[in-house]
Amino acid sequence: MKKLTGRQVYDFFIGYLVVTVAALLNAVSLYCFVDPSYLIAGGISGLSSATAYIVCNFVGDSYFNLVKWIFYFAYNAPLLICSLIYLRGDFTFKTIWSTLVCTGAGFLFSAYLPQSFQFAESKIIAVLAGGIIVGLSMYIASEFNGSNGGTEIIAKIVAKKKPEMDLSKVILIANFAIMIAGSIVVMIIKGERLGVVIYSLIYILSGSFVMGMFKRGFNHPQKFLIVTTKYEEMSEAITTSFKRGLSYIQVENTRADSQDRKLVMVIVQYRQAPRLKAIIKKYDPESFTIVKDVHDVFSRPLFNRSYKTK
Repeated sequence: MKKLTGRQVYDFFIGYLVVTVAALLNAVSLYCFVDPSYLIAGGISGLSSATAYIVCNFVGDSYFNLVKWIFYFAYNAPLLICSLIYLRGDFTFKTIWSTLVCTGAGFLFSAYLPQSFQFAESKIIAVLAGGIIVGLSMYIASEFNGSNGGTEIIAKIVAKKKPEMDLSKVILIANFAIMIAGSIVVMIIKGERLGVVIYSLIYILSGSFVMGMFKRGFNHPQKFLIVTTKYEEMSEAITTSFKRGLSYIQVENTRADSQDRKLVMVIVQYRQAPRLKAIIKKYDPESFTIVKDVHDVFSRPLFNRSYKTK
């Protein structure tokens, strides 16, 4: 049996500690903001809430939290079993742990936290606060090869079997369908208005937006494509001002009287973009420039740290 190094043991505990924090954040978002405002989250969370509202219509509202978290675990259980069969590995065990922690936290919150911890005074504040928290939760879990369960497990399994398939739209439609169906249940049983659908939709979208924002970072790279006749002067100014290279691409002239032009391609950080725009305006204000956000730089993993403005 191979002996574990101190670094491996440290990484193991840090990974599970972070996934635990992500699971607790997920439980906080659901218990403190979603449930008190009668919102329906997407995926398994929304499905378990909708089921709990139906069951509690017969047994009483006082059992809502108990029923909701029982169904939350029950719906996740078969997906976790499938993950054990088809995925195994670190992702599966962290997702199982995350589901157990989130379920346990839900039971503990409902049993010991006072009513003042549940916010229902303003649905829009509940939506935004809950969305930010759940988005942060999803980001933290994914960064350490875990998840909050539910549709994320389905996506992983299908992606392994059919990597060419684009699952984002399918999962998005499934989450929206659960959200709309659950919202209809809330409208019928709790007498809520149609606005519950809008608020639930904002909750889902804000969570996805926050997760994407953290994944992209707050200083993400931008790609500049500059078609210019002053490519030599501009290139010298760029390489002098920034610690980076650039690329030339030959541009075919479409008119007989056109001057020789080249496309200069360079990638800079978001905060460096104003400086680059000033250089373009100074050396060739007549140039044609396209700016695009770049979400991944594979060839230089330390791009964010090593490429600085002088």
